Parts: sequence; C-alpha cells; structure tokens
Amino acid sequence: MHFAHLFVILHKIYLLNMKKLLFCAIAAIAMTSCQKSIDERAAQEAADYTLKCCPTPVYNYTRTDSLTFDKSTHTFVYHSTLSGPMDNDSIIAQNQSMIREALVKEVRQSTNLKVYKDAGMGFRYVLRSATNPKKVLFTTDITPKDYESM
Repeated sequence: MHFAHLFVILHKIYLLNMKKLLFCAIAAIAMTSCQKSIDERAAQEAADYTLKCCPTPVYNYTRTDSLTFDKSTHTFVYHSTLSGPMDNDSIIAQNQSMIREALVKEVRQSTNLKVYKDAGMGFRYVLRSATNPKKVLFTTDITPKDYESM
C-alpha cells in the first residue's frame, strides 16, 4: 500500500515537472520569436538615427544626411555631404587614403558599433558634394577584414 501511494505521489510530481518544463519551453520559444534578428535591429536603429538626428549640423565641413542599413550585404551606409573647402574633387582625390584610414580608425575604435562589428557587419561611407548633391566625391566600404586587423 505504501509503495502504491508513493508511486502516485511520484507520478504527480513527474506530471507537475513536465507541465513546468512544457511551460518553460513554450515561454522560451515565445521570447525568442519576439526578439528581432541582428539585421532587423540594425535596420531599425539606422532608421531611428536618421529620423532623430539627421541631417546633423555641419562639423568639419561634413553633415550626415542619413544612415541606412542594407540587409542584403549586412552593411550600414552613412550618407554625408561635404561643404566648404572639402567640397572639392581634387582635395578629396589627393586625400582618399587618409580619409579612408581615418574612417577605418573611427570604426575600429567605436564602442557603439561593437555588437555590429561582432556580427561581422560592414560600413559604407558615401560623401556627396554640397554644391552638386548628385555628385559622389568619395565612397568606401569598411569590412571586418579592415577593422579587425591592426
């Protein structure tokens, strides 16, 4: 009789634990389905930044016009405008490597981009002319190979 009673109690505990396990499994599935993918998060943050902060004030002859995220290439795209003395083809052409090095250094040192760098995302910079907005003065892509190497 004691053995049968013990068996019933153990069976009830087993069923209770199975219900808890099932609840936890369902909760875990529900929570992960609610989380955004890293690409969705990047696209949303880029859109939010553009909405809240762009265009930025001109600083060092540069204004950030927008930030977008290209899901197909996993790349943030910074659209900026150069003005004043920097709005000059020959100056930009003579300093392309220096501009690129400065942008790579900025990405490499940015703690704000850590999550995205850890995910292996790229960063593209498109710099346009203030006097002729259709004219692209400079563009560069910064890949994990660029910002991970020292």
